[in-house]
Amino acid sequence: MLGKEKRAPGSGTMWRAVVPPEQRARIGSLIGSVAEQLLQLRGVQSGPTADVAQQLLRGLGHSAGLIEAAWKRTAVAAVNGGVPLEEVARWVDMPAEVLRSMLTAVGQEDGG
Repeated sequence: MLGKEKRAPGSGTMWRAVVPPEQRARIGSLIGSVAEQLLQLRGVQSGPTADVAQQLLRGLGHSAGLIEAAWKRTAVAAVNGGVPLEEVARWVDMPAEVLRSMLTAVGQEDGG
């Protein structure tokens, strides 16, 4: 699969062939939720400073959690698709062992 991707980079077809539709849908849903959350934050900037800051921080914290879930699921999909864990670890700028433990936790959450 990786050999085919090297010969036809950017085609987008290999991702669909390797990553199950349920997982692609979950990643897309998480990213869509983040975008929606961030757009909603733009309109809530009125009121006392402390209230606005509290709303923004809660919203940003929630969005950050969704982004984290999306990148972890994407990393799981990449590893399951045959990308070496060490390469994925370089992409997310973290030690491979740390990424391995995080992805193991994601797999356990998903029941696998």
